Amino acid sequence: MAAPLLAYKAWQNRPRISISSQVTSTVLAVGAAAGVFWGIKAVVKNFKQGIREQQALTEGNPAAFATQLKMAFENDNYFGWGTDEEVVFSVLEAIPSGGTMNKVQRAYRDLYGRNLAADLQDELSSEEFASA
Repeated sequence: MAAPLLAYKAWQNRPRISISSQVTSTVLAVGAAAGVFWGIKAVVKNFKQGIREQQALTEGNPAAFATQLKMAFENDNYFGWGTDEEVVFSVLEAIPSGGTMNKVQRAYRDLYGRNLAADLQDELSSEEFASA
């Protein structure tokens, strides 16, 4: 019984670390600022995604091309999973210019949070990707 009592007294008499209230306030302020930053970032991302989803309903809009490409990547056919390469190539041919292609890539990133070029490379064989 003496050992637990001595351990308890030693624990009570341990040296205390003193943190000033200024340091505590600074740490709390930095934490709150980081939380506000991440919260605003999430709100902006959701807002941009909502706008892109509305734009995807307009034919010929870069967001519409991005949605068509994503749907071709996630094609569920009767025989299993796979990319519909014909649709991918028809959508890529329908994009009128390089400037529009840049807008399609930006819309794809806003909608799905992924890089279009990387997804094209993953979904297509190396020969198909080179011709795309």
